[in-house]
Amino acid sequence: MNADPALIELVARACRVLGKLDITHAAFGHVSCRLGDSDTMLIKGKGPDEVGLRYTRASDILTVDFNADKVAGAEGLQPPSESYLHLWMYKKNPQVRSVIHVHPEYAVLLTVCGKEVLPIYGAYAPGARMAVEGIPTFQRSITIHDDQLGEQFAAFMGDKQAALMRGHGVTVVGSSVEDATVRVMALNHLVSMNYKAHLLGSPQTIPDEDIAEYRRPERAARTRGSAGGEAGMLASWKYYCSLAGEDSA
Repeated sequence: MNADPALIELVARACRVLGKLDITHAAFGHVSCRLGDSDTMLIKGKGPDEVGLRYTRASDILTVDFNADKVAGAEGLQPPSESYLHLWMYKKNPQVRSVIHVHPEYAVLLTVCGKEVLPIYGAYAPGARMAVEGIPTFQRSITIHDDQLGEQFAAFMGDKQAALMRGHGVTVVGSSVEDATVRVMALNHLVSMNYKAHLLGSPQTIPDEDIAEYRRPERAARTRGSAGGEAGMLASWKYYCSLAGEDSA
């Protein structure tokens, strides 16, 4: 199916936001978005003409099928070797609409030191719910470069919305490109705070009664304070776009 130019630009913008805010390094990482219910996705291209995430243009986004073959896109770009990571997440979880794989420094450091991501805060910042639900660590430190590894990783991640990858990076899924991007930002803050807490001493988790509170479903809308649900997520997306000097439209 033909991709909407606005959706292509959205994927490119998410790449730029993550790159400009230093969530990954060099040209590593990719953002993808499933195209409707088809077995194709948009994903940042790699190859001779690749650029780092912060420099991504719409022309750097490829259409790739679920055989990890390029369907459309620039001649000097090819599907990432880890397209299999993305496509297997879509195969295993039809509700997933976007997948992001990046290499946050603090996440890598925690995994190589065998440190668990603990629920050390609640109201302080987004990410508390992810910590309470638990963020698993995939123990292999290898690129997900074929169907076997892709299926293995997707089965490991299951219905989790985020996972760490030992000595490698993180993978996050979302209901949209915006949702997945905001979740990456929350995860990055969570792992950075855990890392710093471990440097200070022995991190303490929030009280059990607060953990129980964060296990309850989040309200879709709020009459006071920050918006909840999708509206709250989109407000966060606009904030990060502004922080990166990007238009959120």
